[in-house]
Amino acid sequence: MNDNPPVCLVILAGGQSLRMGQDKATIRLDGARLIDRAIARYQSSADRIWLSAESDFDTGIDIISDDPDMPGGPVGAIFTIAAHLPILCPEAVGFVTIPVDAPFAPDDLIPRLSAVPGCSVAQSPRQLHPVFGYWRCDIVRDVSETYRNNKQTESLHQPAPSLQWLVRQCNSQLVSWPDEQAFMNINTPEDLALAEATIIKAQI
Repeated sequence: MNDNPPVCLVILAGGQSLRMGQDKATIRLDGARLIDRAIARYQSSADRIWLSAESDFDTGIDIISDDPDMPGGPVGAIFTIAAHLPILCPEAVGFVTIPVDAPFAPDDLIPRLSAVPGCSVAQSPRQLHPVFGYWRCDIVRDVSETYRNNKQTESLHQPAPSLQWLVRQCNSQLVSWPDEQAFMNINTPEDLALAEATIIKAQI
């Protein structure tokens, strides 16, 4: 195994954004699109960046589109990434995921999550944040294969598994941060207004 595998980041930007009424990746916060803010925030911490999305939003970043045979939602995206990353970047052992709609995520997120030997996810004092995670490809592929095998004997109409389920299946370790607000997601126009106010307050 490579002693210094490349640090891979995947920005999850494939959600439907129903509550916002537009794609969250292109929403502007303090004049910049959320997708551009995420790339700029972490490009110095990652050797390679991909977008988990159907479009690159004119960023020039390579995309990994969800495999239609995978379950829906973020678990399906992570299953897809774990299956494709060994082809896209053979030296990679795993990858960090962040959501596109979290503009205040910690600067040290990538090194702290990826320092864990297995899989890991972020937590704050009051909540688990599994969308911020480090996922080893081999572990996720094993979970994905088990899920598909079990799915064949179950109803085709079973709901997609949750990220909390994936955290348990991967025996993910929890990495703690003290700041609850760092993991704020922009899901609604009200969240966007609060984020704008937070930036203005920090500039005063």
